[in-house]
Amino acid sequence: MNQKLKAGSVELEMAFIDWVKQNAYHPLEAIDHFMERSAYVRNAVDTVVEHARKKIAERTRQHLARLAEDKVFTAQFPMVYGCKNLDDKDMRYTVSLTIGETEAEWVGKVWADGEYLGEVHGSGSGPKANYMDLARMHIESHIRCAGQFKPRLRKS
Repeated sequence: MNQKLKAGSVELEMAFIDWVKQNAYHPLEAIDHFMERSAYVRNAVDTVVEHARKKIAERTRQHLARLAEDKVFTAQFPMVYGCKNLDDKDMRYTVSLTIGETEAEWVGKVWADGEYLGEVHGSGSGPKANYMDLARMHIESHIRCAGQFKPRLRKS
């Protein structure tokens, strides 16, 4: 068996974790994409004899599925939200929220078609404000702007 794709190998799990974080997928949704698009998997599969590839790939998928169902494992990843832009293209984003006493600041990282597009920065305030809702509305309104996505950085 190829050691790089051996179920339970630390190297495989680290490659999966890195890929998931770089491409903003929930781990359960990422398995097929990881197996198809990851340079790590492609390089590992190329070293395996042809007749064993399907069996090894299936064992790897099963291991990653078990791993991705573990709540302790998935807790290390940010929630991934989805929406469509004006061209009906699927977009994904994550939100990092910093809450202060009177306001919150956020950074939304945006992806589409396996490509990282950039960040949207913003802030909001108000009594008993739901900052996550404010952040999501702000990020999604920016994603839905006409034309190509343009990163929006915080104004200093």
